[in-house]
Amino acid sequence: MAHLPPGFSSSNDVALDRRYRWAKASLDAGESDEACEILLQTLAEAPSWAPAWKLLGDALAASDKGNEARGAYERVVELDPLGHLGAKLELARLGAVKPHDAMQPGYVAALFDDYSDRFDAHLVERLGYRAPRVMLDALRETCAVEERALRFEHAIDLGCGTGLMGEIIRPFATSLTGVDLSPGMLTKARAKLVYDHLIRTDIVEFLRAAPRSGADLILAADVLVYIADLRPCFAAAATALCAGGLLAFTVQSCGDDATRDGFALGLDNRFAHSQAYLREAATSQALDVVHLKSAVTRQDAGRDVAGFAAVLARTQ
Repeated sequence: MAHLPPGFSSSNDVALDRRYRWAKASLDAGESDEACEILLQTLAEAPSWAPAWKLLGDALAASDKGNEARGAYERVVELDPLGHLGAKLELARLGAVKPHDAMQPGYVAALFDDYSDRFDAHLVERLGYRAPRVMLDALRETCAVEERALRFEHAIDLGCGTGLMGEIIRPFATSLTGVDLSPGMLTKARAKLVYDHLIRTDIVEFLRAAPRSGADLILAADVLVYIADLRPCFAAAATALCAGGLLAFTVQSCGDDATRDGFALGLDNRFAHSQAYLREAATSQALDVVHLKSAVTRQDAGRDVAGFAAVLARTQ
């Protein structure tokens, strides 16, 4: 039977839930018209059931009925204001929502709550995830070039997830704080006993509320792919960092000419950023680019996903 998507909630009617699964199985099998028929019948009985509207939008989009899909997704936004189902991402793909507004915290939280129990094994064993190691290597190189010790008094791990980055950086940090939106991820991270503090909140909101100049290292391993325009995040990080403090992160990459904005939303619901955009966004927020190299941190469908590993320093 078809796997239920993140953010799914029951209709509280067993028969309707079963129809939803049939529709999803049909859509997954390439039978989008059949899925639409099942979902229209379902919504006639449950007109306020957001997951069915979202799946209908997906089926309509697969049938090249963009205008009708847009209407279905807009209905989802009305019924699911926190964005757990990710309808605004689909609207962005249809040109109805700006990319800056597409990624809602509710979607990210739902995605990773659903993922938390299998996160480590799937990411490392199936996707070849190595962002933490790539970031540690980038920090080693940066510290060697600048002739400074690979040691940090207060490190912040943004989007810490289950703690994969925390485990890697812990030997080099006196104090380590983890921040994530997903309660499920934070539960897994807490069990690893590598963080001094774990906080559930949006990463940019956390940085804006953090003590000014209070951190000397901020980490974001495979996290900024869920943010379109990185300038607000960079601005908040620059304020939270002490003079000379470092911001290390990985992102997926796109060509400098791939988009006029410098970032693009992919089919994987993650943003890719161009090198030129990263440099401009960093310098505009008083951050020096001290390391920016191509890197592969994961695979998707057996193929390497192109990206960058970067280290920025707060201007002295």
